[in-house]
Amino acid sequence: MDHADAGAAYAAPDQTRLRELADEQAALRRVATLVAGGAQPAEVFTAVADELGRLIGAETTSVSRVEHQSGADGELDAYITVVGSYGQVSDRIPVGVRFELLPGMVQETALRTGRPARVYGERLANGSHGSWVASLGMRAAVATPIMVEGRGWGVTVAATSQEDLPAGAEARMAAFTELAATAIANAWAEQELRQLAGTQAALRRLATLVAGGAPPEEVFAAATREALQHFGDGTARMIRFELDGSATLVANEGRTAPDVRVGDRWEGYPPNGLTTTVRRTGRAARVDDYGAIVGGESTVREGIRSAVAVPIHVDGRLWGMIAVGPENGPMPADTEQRMTQFTDLVATAVANAQNRTELLSSRARIVAAADEARRRIERDLHDGAQQGLVALALRLRSAAEAPQESEDLRIEIADVAAGLMTVIDELRETCRGIHPAILTSAGLRPALRALARRSAVPVEMDVRINGRLPEQLEVGAYYVVSEMLTNAAKHARASVVEVNAEASGGTLRVCVRDDGAGGADPLRGSGLVGLKDRIDALGGTFTLHSPPGGGTSVCCELPVPADAAQPDARPGE
Repeated sequence: MDHADAGAAYAAPDQTRLRELADEQAALRRVATLVAGGAQPAEVFTAVADELGRLIGAETTSVSRVEHQSGADGELDAYITVVGSYGQVSDRIPVGVRFELLPGMVQETALRTGRPARVYGERLANGSHGSWVASLGMRAAVATPIMVEGRGWGVTVAATSQEDLPAGAEARMAAFTELAATAIANAWAEQELRQLAGTQAALRRLATLVAGGAPPEEVFAAATREALQHFGDGTARMIRFELDGSATLVANEGRTAPDVRVGDRWEGYPPNGLTTTVRRTGRAARVDDYGAIVGGESTVREGIRSAVAVPIHVDGRLWGMIAVGPENGPMPADTEQRMTQFTDLVATAVANAQNRTELLSSRARIVAAADEARRRIERDLHDGAQQGLVALALRLRSAAEAPQESEDLRIEIADVAAGLMTVIDELRETCRGIHPAILTSAGLRPALRALARRSAVPVEMDVRINGRLPEQLEVGAYYVVSEMLTNAAKHARASVVEVNAEASGGTLRVCVRDDGAGGADPLRGSGLVGLKDRIDALGGTFTLHSPPGGGTSVCCELPVPADAAQPDARPGE
């Protein structure tokens, strides 16, 4: 071999590498042009997979995002979600498909070591993603971690049906992926920015609805539509948890079954489904395959294979949840986090809409109650004291016409005096119906003890109140206990009632519990609604727990001004 042949032999590898570098730079320019042009993230990720496949001669490539989710045992489980694909895998493993990242999978090895990993033969089938790739006839694959800001953002995989990929595939993939990571990170950041802007716009629309006085049903429907638009493309539902342990479907958007109607009780859901899990834990939950859980068949028949739900907390209480189900495949692992941020703000709109309606209803009930009280007092005075006074006036007129110093006159006047005392007693009883006399004269503690003595159900009472409280607080607490004792006797069939009242730390706390039938529901028009209105008007909180067969418990807390304590009217009471 002469010198010219030798020089050409040495130059050949350099020329090959230069062509490879030129191809890589051209591929990167095409990807960068997409990013600069504002292409959608999915388009950028697919372009990366496309360019990578062409560079190393792979028949199928994919780009996947790694995410972590808290498992049932509290540990973080890793998942990968396909965000871009090229070649045969595009049909079998489309964008959006999600896999659990398990030990032994080539992606797990690359992410754990931070270096490219090669696998071929039977090992290729490790894990659900590997088995799908193997089912396409692929016989070898290389995975390369995508590092963004020093951490594993995701992983690329290239596979071939040949015995193996070319030598040096790891190095070429690593070099290209390292340079493409910037474009990938920028595209992902752009997507997150768009999602944030979309969420903020959705919340502004909801706030506008609430400010305009829209009824809760309209706000519920709007919030559910926004959730469907931002987190899924199949079905979205808002479900409210009722005090009696049931649930109600308050909004439904997207695909649905004919028998699913807004306003109906939400029943028939799987025992391990989203509704049960969220209500039990108060945290977000997901079902990746309803076909794999007991009772999930009806959900699958409805066309919902998977779903994610997040709780809605209103005023510190678990109010309900929003659930979203996609058209195809499970949802990304970060869905719970994104939806939680959304629903935390939606909860404010839900609370404002509901509180506004409750305030209007409360005002209407207060007006109606005041009118009814006035009518009752009017009837009592007309049918009782007024008629008695008219009768006495007629008798006095007759007495005035009788002969002076008549014995009959003295008897008549004595009878009139007795009648007057009777009318006075009747008026006193009427006034007591408006405001208990013992409460006015002696305070809350003696008044509660008097209620206990008159109760048809045995009462165990523990009252720790020193001194007098503001009149409106004493009246509010008195009527809570009075109403609950009446309910325990008339409706609950209770055998005992516990009453606990304490004023300390600037708060008056009153709890009434019975062992009766339970199932009390304020929505059915009971006196519980009036009690809640009264306590709310005083700036307090009113909570009810009444599961069927589990008795009824009502607790209220009322703020007590720091300078409100007064000496006992009757210290010995």
